[in-house]
Amino acid sequence: MLQIQYFLPSSFVEAAQPPVPVTPTAQPRRRRLRLYLVGSEADTQSAIDSLHILGYAERIEWSRVIDIPENGLLIRPDPNDKLRYLQRYRTP
Repeated sequence: MLQIQYFLPSSFVEAAQPPVPVTPTAQPRRRRLRLYLVGSEADTQSAIDSLHILGYAERIEWSRVIDIPENGLLIRPDPNDKLRYLQRYRTP
């Protein structure tokens, strides 16, 4: 009786197997978070610098200086107050 055995390298065996289907993972819903700084230009810049040093946000992520109209927004600004904001998206 003649018996023949074939030995294939493992790379051939792996290549012959069909790929495992990839199921997309559900993306968590992103929540918007808005941060506002209101104060003098120097004070708002100081707060931005502090948050940068803490690693919370890069300086360039903040808006440019925005003058607050005299009649205010939902706040009553002190004279010469400025507004800066940062918008982020957080995952739950």
